Order: sequence, then C-alpha cells, then structure tokens
Amino acid sequence: MPFTHNRSVELTVVIIMLAVGVGLAASIIITFAAAQREAEMSGATRASVAPDRNHIAASLLVNLLVAGGTPPDAARRAVRQGAGVAAPVISSIDVVSWSERYAKLATPEQRMWLLDTAVRLVADRTTPVPLRQYSALLDLSFGLGFQTDALAKLRDTYGFDYVDYAKDARPRSAGRGGVTTPLYSRDQRETSELLRIIGVEGPASRAIVIAAYRKLAAQHHPDKVFGQPAEVQTAAAARFIEITRAYETLLVIYSD
Repeated sequence: MPFTHNRSVELTVVIIMLAVGVGLAASIIITFAAAQREAEMSGATRASVAPDRNHIAASLLVNLLVAGGTPPDAARRAVRQGAGVAAPVISSIDVVSWSERYAKLATPEQRMWLLDTAVRLVADRTTPVPLRQYSALLDLSFGLGFQTDALAKLRDTYGFDYVDYAKDARPRSAGRGGVTTPLYSRDQRETSELLRIIGVEGPASRAIVIAAYRKLAAQHHPDKVFGQPAEVQTAAAARFIEITRAYETLLVIYSD
C-alpha cells in the first residue's frame, strides 16, 4: 500500500507540473500574439498617417492648380481625370518640402513624370500662367531635384506663357508686346551683369549660381507678398522675374 500511495503522489505531482507548464506556455503564446497584434496595428497606424507617394503627388498637383486660381474641387477633378491620381489631398502644403518627400519615395522616372504632369496640367489653361503658379512650378522642380532647365525643356514640349507683371521693370529689349513673354527667353546682357543681379560678385560656377538664386528666390517669392497691395506685389514680381531670367541664362552659360 505505501508503494501504491507513493506512486499516486508522484503521478499527482507530475500532472500538476504538466498543468503548470502548459499554462505557462499558453500564457507566453497569448502574450506574444498580443504583442505581435499590437505591433501590426501600430505599423498600420503609422502607414495610414504617413502619406504614400500617390497621396503626396495628388496634394502637390492640386495645390499647383489652386495656386493658379482653379477652385479646389475643380483641381481635384482635374488631377483625377488628367493625371489618373485618386488619393487623399492635403491643402495649403509647402511645395518644396512635399516635393522633397516625394523625391525620397520615387525613382528618377517617377520624379520626371510628376514634373511633366504638373506642367501639362498647368499648360492646359487657356490664360497665361499667374506668376504665383509659375513660382510654385519652380519650387516643385527644385524639390524634385531638377533645375530650371528641366522646366525649359517642358516649356518647349507644352508651350505656355506667364503673366508678366514686371514688363515695365525690364529692359525694353526684353519686351515682346502684350502682357506675356515666353517663359524662357534668352537674356543678352553680359555675364558679369547677370551675376550681379543674383548677388554673385566673385568667381562663379554652376553650384554658386544655383545657391545664390535659390537664396534670392526665397526672399522675393510671390507667396511672401500674396494678398498685399497691388504695388507691393508688382514690385516683388519685378524683382523675382529679374533674378529668375538672369538665373535661367546663367544656367546655360555654366552648364557643367
């Protein structure tokens, strides 16, 4: 009998140990599964918060059209129908920073597609492109990693003019009549004069020209005076166009 009793006790102990082990294993599995689900949900939340490439592209294109006076709803329709991009849109974005975000997610071909699409949508307008919209195109080009000469090639493809508010502020030889001029007309002034216009006094290179222009363009960007009296906007536009025309010509001179 004592032997049988001992065997019974041992068996009971083994059963208890097995039960505890199973319970502990189950607890670990449940805890691991819960942690994994939480991580997956957290990742899904982050993915839903961080805009993807199409979201960024749609927001950039809509904001570019709005900058030209297109109503927001019409701009969204134009992007869906004309660009084939249907994604959530954020209003009032900073074009440069969003373009840089797009560039990080995109291939060179996708970056070129976005710039090409933007110009095509803008060039569909039947009226000259407002200066504020033109400057937004420049912002997009810079943010995507291109320079003004990339826009020049697209201008040759689609052909569009911008409203030249600074016509009276430029040399008479630069005018071509009417209220618009070709977007990328060549400037015949001396290189030294063009460099002075963008604030470069010493030896120049393509990198120096680009850096100097971007600094001045940020200071005289049309957005900085948007909504102010007409004379303030006209003066700012005159300066912005002057430095931009000089820059466009200098990029051709300093091509390397």
